Amino acid sequence: MDNSIAGIYMLILMESTLEEAVAFYQKIGFKQLFHLKDRWAELAAGNVRIGLCPTSQPPMDMRTGIVLEVSDLKTFYQTMKEQITFLQEPTEAVHGIMVSIKDPGGNIIDLYQPTPEKVAELVKEKVKEDKDDCCSDKDGQSAACC
Repeated sequence: MDNSIAGIYMLILMESTLEEAVAFYQKIGFKQLFHLKDRWAELAAGNVRIGLCPTSQPPMDMRTGIVLEVSDLKTFYQTMKEQITFLQEPTEAVHGIMVSIKDPGGNIIDLYQPTPEKVAELVKEKVKEDKDDCCSDKDGQSAACC
């Protein structure tokens, strides 16, 4: 028998208004697995399973470290910007497009659209730069390292 960790089973988020949180996660694409009114709810999107646990604590802005993948983040933002709280507009980096949202319990979750084609371009450019640096001496002549 293997005693090692097999993976992440579930992420649990504390929610001051459980019913609103269930509706929020359904709105962004999670499917409800089950819901015990005022006690607990479980939802899933792909292989990501979340548990929503009621708390008497008031909502507070809490960065969770949870990152959810979205296939077309700009379209998602345009579609949902009037329905959910975004902390900013989506921003682009070399590795992907990102934006943060806040759920009814104040949990801040990041949404991410990877852009592997941009990463591949960057790597290709960097390899070329490194090769140019390595393969030319001060006078632009071919060096022995190539």
